[in-house]
Amino acid sequence: MIRLTRRLLVRKDIVLFQMNLQEAVNKYARSLEVPQRLIQLHPRTPGNAGNFSALPPAVVLGVIAAFEGFVEEFLALSLHARGYGLAQIAKRVSINNPTVADFQKKAENEFPGLSRSVAASPPLQVWNIPGVGGRPSTETIDWVKVLQRADGWMEVRHCLTHGLVSGWRTEVWPGPLRGVTHASSVLRAKAGGKHSIGLIGAISCARIYAYGARRISDQVATALGETLDWSNVPDFPLKAATS
Repeated sequence: MIRLTRRLLVRKDIVLFQMNLQEAVNKYARSLEVPQRLIQLHPRTPGNAGNFSALPPAVVLGVIAAFEGFVEEFLALSLHARGYGLAQIAKRVSINNPTVADFQKKAENEFPGLSRSVAASPPLQVWNIPGVGGRPSTETIDWVKVLQRADGWMEVRHCLTHGLVSGWRTEVWPGPLRGVTHASSVLRAKAGGKHSIGLIGAISCARIYAYGARRISDQVATALGETLDWSNVPDFPLKAATS
């Protein structure tokens, strides 16, 4: 017989699953291990990266897939902590390809006032988006831009998964499949109306989605009287560590 308690899924007095928010964070950290290692494989040398150019689109796909899984599980666990039944949770958590803005909206519906708190988050440091002939440099962006760029990276993900681009080279990227944000809005501009992801783009994508996940989840956890440990979640440093 399986029993569902407030925090545990139990069968014959054996704990099958712990119903706590930290478990969702732990799984999120695990799912980001591969994108983190893919970034570490890149030589980060100037010029044509050859086959290493396939790493950035793989990082983007892995990062956003991890975020999607995290959002679903975290929302389900947070609703369970509030006393919702399984049928209610299944209905409320139903969401396809959530962006950071979608996660915020879902959380705000259950925890009013959350958006105001999250909007006061410290700025995030990312790589800039160089124009044609421009050079990469770091910049800080506020929460509004975090949401905007996360939307752009979701469009990048759509283009990659639907085979509209390959992602490893400079290409013409189509308009949005959902919403109004173009994939090209977060990509490095090249001559002839083309754009590329590049390693710096993939790193920025990873930082934006991981940051969005943390800021929103921490506010939910606070509302539920919990504290989350993010120490195992990769922080995707902007630059390679030097020995």
